[in-house]
Amino acid sequence: MYGKKMSFDDYRQFVRSLASKREGQPILNASIQHASVVIENLIASATTKVDVLSGVFNARVYGRDPVITEARLFLASSRKNKLRIILEEDSPPDRRVHPFFTACSSFPNVELRVAPSQVQDSYGFHFVVVDDDSYRFESDKKLPAAVAAFGDSNGARNLEQIYSVLWDRCRPVDIIPKA
Repeated sequence: MYGKKMSFDDYRQFVRSLASKREGQPILNASIQHASVVIENLIASATTKVDVLSGVFNARVYGRDPVITEARLFLASSRKNKLRIILEEDSPPDRRVHPFFTACSSFPNVELRVAPSQVQDSYGFHFVVVDDDSYRFESDKKLPAAVAAFGDSNGARNLEQIYSVLWDRCRPVDIIPKA
């Protein structure tokens, strides 16, 4: 089925199936809609942590109801769960109205940082990594094309190591900025 052109519903079911199996099979995706489905399933499959490195935290991906619902369920299921986000472009007025940030700002286990330009100059990619075994990786941060995998611990551990280094070099900001 994967080599054929799929409907959006078929793609959603395909990704959900791979997320539940966690066998490491790569999934290619290159559209905003497909990215949102992958992110939704990454968060839904998370048991302890979700780390996001993003340019602008596109509301067409992260602001969709299924993504927000899964994030809230993940954050509410345990105070030990962590959702960390690194943004490259920070706009406090946009954060105040972003559906994801407004829906998740009350949770103490979500953190946001902004990457200074010198940190951004050290990499050319974006990614989401979950529980050290699942991820979505955009090799070129200017394009939405990505590869994702559920259950690829080698790839995810590498991304988590990169994330830890970047996280330490970024500046903390409030999820919802004070007016």
